[in-house]
Amino acid sequence: MTPTSIAIFVKNLTSGGAEKQAVLLAKALSIDYDVHFIVFNAAKTHQKYLDLINETPAIHLALFNGGHISRFSQFCAYIKRCKIELIFSYLTAANLYACLAGTITGAKVVTGLRNAELPTGKLISDRFLTNHMAALTIANCFSGKENFVSKGFKEKKIHVIPNCFDNIAPFDLKDEADTTTIITVGRFVEQKDYLTAIKSVAKANTKCENIHFCIIGFGELEQQIRVWVREAGISGITDILINPDNIPHYLKKADIYLSTSLFEGTSNSIMEGMNANLPIVATNVGDNSYLVKDDTNGFLAEKGDVDALAQHLETLIMNKDMRQQFGKRSKEILYDNYSLNIFRDSYIQTIKEL
Repeated sequence: MTPTSIAIFVKNLTSGGAEKQAVLLAKALSIDYDVHFIVFNAAKTHQKYLDLINETPAIHLALFNGGHISRFSQFCAYIKRCKIELIFSYLTAANLYACLAGTITGAKVVTGLRNAELPTGKLISDRFLTNHMAALTIANCFSGKENFVSKGFKEKKIHVIPNCFDNIAPFDLKDEADTTTIITVGRFVEQKDYLTAIKSVAKANTKCENIHFCIIGFGELEQQIRVWVREAGISGITDILINPDNIPHYLKKADIYLSTSLFEGTSNSIMEGMNANLPIVATNVGDNSYLVKDDTNGFLAEKGDVDALAQHLETLIMNKDMRQQFGKRSKEILYDNYSLNIFRDSYIQTIKEL
């Protein structure tokens, strides 16, 4: 029987791609189902995501306080009281809590894998939950499913639904400017390989004039990134912005989006660049090849390949018409494959098949 009452469950609601996708799922499913958005740790919430949830009055918001045992008891009691039949969970800790609560309350649980790779401990935990406790697991990328199946996850238990992008803006041409701005956005962590990004821009800067490099993010490697920028000799053309509120403003003013990640799922940051009508230069990791069609809306290179990345940047820097053409195609790919309606329909079909 198709469930009527559904919970979207996250451990924290801090700034991150998985949390944003959880909120978008709640908004998408609230049209057809009684949706409850549950945050296990009320102390760790981000106001911008709470505001997004509150934009849809039909979504019931539950935030739990107290110690772990108290919060878990509140979670189970809430599932029973609201007669929730299906729980969608996001990330390893939430997957574990959801599966345990599902065992106690009788609710079905669909766990979530939100990247193409996992650390060993999380991989072991999620593999057990997928294979033995969850009704189904949803991966947000095809490369992730392939990787996890190769590491012992049951293939029939993993279904792929890529991330979506909400409020896709109409395409518009970039304003003419004397300077070409290259932008990259992401957490300051090893996964994003900022050293390769910095070296690629520095190499392109030796052959092209009037380049501006904008790095946006936050995290543990901030000071190291500043050192790398100085050592590469591009301090004069580089701005490092720490988690500004108006990231879309900077994307709109940019000309090229650069992503040098070592691994990805379906990249939310690349989709942000596509929505800003940008051509993309990215490493060929995760599901980037689904977002970036080589020589159509951007270029792909192998991870760590500074020479290839720099060459692709140079090609786009020196060809404004190509940048405009690629940017238009970025918007078309985003709209045709990653809209909220496509996302919603995929989840509804999955729910019907459980």
